[in-house]
Amino acid sequence: MILLIRLSKIILISYLLILLSFVNFSNAEPQDIWKKSREIKIENKKKIEIKQDNKLNQDLPQTIFDKQKINLSINKVDQSNDIKDKEIIFGLYEPQDTKIGLNFWSSINSNTYDRFSKNILQTQSKSSIQISEKILFTKTNIASFPDGGSKHLALITEWLIKNKKINIADQVVKQNKTTNNNAGLIKFLFLYHLSQGKVDLACNYTNLRNAYTQSVELDKYKIFCLVHNKKIKQALTQLELIRETNSLDSFFIKKINFLAGISNDQDIKNFDNIFNAHLTLKAYNEIDIKFENFSKNKNLRNYFFKSGIANRLLNNTLNKSSSDDKQKLNELVVFLERSANEDLYEGKKILEIYKKYNFSFDQLFTVSDSVQKLQRPESHAILYQAMLLAQKPETKLKILTTLREKLTLNGLEKIAEPIYFDELAKILNVKKELLNQNMISQLEIYKINQNKNNREFDNSFIYSSQLKQLLNKEVSKKNKKKILKLLNLFDKKIKDKKYKVNKKDIAFINVLKKEKVDLPGSLLKFIYSEKVYIPNEIFNAIKNKSNNEALLKTLIIIGNLNEKSNNYTRDVLAILKIFDKINKNDLKQIFIINEFSL
Repeated sequence: MILLIRLSKIILISYLLILLSFVNFSNAEPQDIWKKSREIKIENKKKIEIKQDNKLNQDLPQTIFDKQKINLSINKVDQSNDIKDKEIIFGLYEPQDTKIGLNFWSSINSNTYDRFSKNILQTQSKSSIQISEKILFTKTNIASFPDGGSKHLALITEWLIKNKKINIADQVVKQNKTTNNNAGLIKFLFLYHLSQGKVDLACNYTNLRNAYTQSVELDKYKIFCLVHNKKIKQALTQLELIRETNSLDSFFIKKINFLAGISNDQDIKNFDNIFNAHLTLKAYNEIDIKFENFSKNKNLRNYFFKSGIANRLLNNTLNKSSSDDKQKLNELVVFLERSANEDLYEGKKILEIYKKYNFSFDQLFTVSDSVQKLQRPESHAILYQAMLLAQKPETKLKILTTLREKLTLNGLEKIAEPIYFDELAKILNVKKELLNQNMISQLEIYKINQNKNNREFDNSFIYSSQLKQLLNKEVSKKNKKKILKLLNLFDKKIKDKKYKVNKKDIAFINVLKKEKVDLPGSLLKFIYSEKVYIPNEIFNAIKNKSNNEALLKTLIIIGNLNEKSNNYTRDVLAILKIFDKINKNDLKQIFIINEFSL
């Protein structure tokens, strides 16, 4: 009995204590106990993490995402349940779409990674570039790298700049804050858009840098953009702050002070790079600007045209008539011709310039003699005018051929070809018999190439033709019949010796055979008869279930493919075999489409 009474007292006291604690809890601020316990765990680990973080390169972002804080609009990963507390998700493509795992890089041997890195920065292979893009920009945990991802992000930056992947670079810096501490990438985007004459767009990138980005050049760009946006006080304050810790060149300081309106000193002109050229033009308002100032490199020449300076300079020069001005005009037009051949200036504009040259009737009437006495570009201009004025198709064709030869001799194929073939098409419609079979064939190929940007395929070659559609398992029966007719057409041309099969054709014929496409008789003789072996190191990787290693090693082979090699067909078939073994059909299709394109 006494025992029961004691027990009752204990229970009563315990109940009162629980009740009291509940009252105290209800009067306090509400707390998420799960969050609190999480914070305690993180707090206990801080000392260890600080030591690890100190070892990381300063270029490495210090942001750690947890499951609750991930911005799914940017970092959406369907495998989000697998994301650990300390993962940094970088990338654009979803792993479930590319079939490249979130932790792809964690399984890669350092030697393989170094070989892969070197290869993708050296290769110009279109297929290698496209596959590399899928691998590099599939979302991954860069924290899994031994150095926390700093080396990998540097590789990505270099790859983007080398391949001028503007759209991807733009997405990367806007969607992945992990790259905004990379001064190189932001500088690249700023200067690229500045070279296009898009100053406002260029300045947007100066706002993306974070606190970890240390760059004097970006500091200069930021100050310039503040002036550009009429934020003078901010610009001058920023200028003084930077001057306290960094040495800035006097050219920049003087130009900013002039543009800010606190100095009348325009200082010297500087065309060493796009940024200095832009500052110079802003200060001098294009007075006495010469095209020679922009001849140093292609980037400067691009800026010269995209900013509209070229057109204004040309108009000023055309309106002057002295002999000295005529010489300056000729020098400018020669520069424009070269630039047109670099795709920096429109070839059609060159033709309009040719029309503005003044020649006498006698000069045009005796054009064959006149052209011998004239220097470039006047010799080009008189031939072009004489060709346009010629009434007889025979005369027009003769002058046209001479013009093409002269332009080509001067290295101006991209001006010569459109003139020649456009006018040749007109002659064909008027007097077909003037054109031989070679001219007609060349004209047909030109027309195909002109339309190729609007076409998925070019049927002038087997390897780049619509035959690639046969590799699509979903191609309709109706379209398949049409495509097979094309296959038979190539077969007939080969039999009649009207089509010469090249090494890339042969490789593609073997691809068709491998994908179980029924080939006509004449194509079967090109089938590779020897057994195709996978290279030992890739075979061993697959055998050891290291498919990620196998993929990168395969990409190295793709980057080194040589279509002129006698082993080209064998190597292509080996690559396809590897893709099948590691179950990467999507990447295999990317390889085929890009490897067998013009």
